Amino acid sequence: MTLSRYYARAGADKSLIKHVTEELRQSWDPDGEFSAPDGEQDAEAHALAILGILATGADLSRVKGYLRRAEESALGAARTTAEERGALAEKLWRLMLDAAIRNYKADPTAD
Repeated sequence: MTLSRYYARAGADKSLIKHVTEELRQSWDPDGEFSAPDGEQDAEAHALAILGILATGADLSRVKGYLRRAEESALGAARTTAEERGALAEKLWRLMLDAAIRNYKADPTAD
């Protein structure tokens, strides 16, 4: 079973975006200090950017790099450790994967 075609759909799933936004707000950037690539200092902007990375099937190192660069840009140095960023990237990937699986199971044309 391949889920790759369902990742893009999952990345646009409003409930997934909301869940990832809340996770980022609570555990990564509670004060809204970090700017997303579009310049917004909002957890939803980060959620959309990260889900975009994950929707391409990119590995977790790209998400960890995104988180580190956002921290360094705002603070001059990373606030979280590589392990903390790795755990968050893994959690976000699992949320994306769960949404892709739900989309797959709901698709009547799925193989």
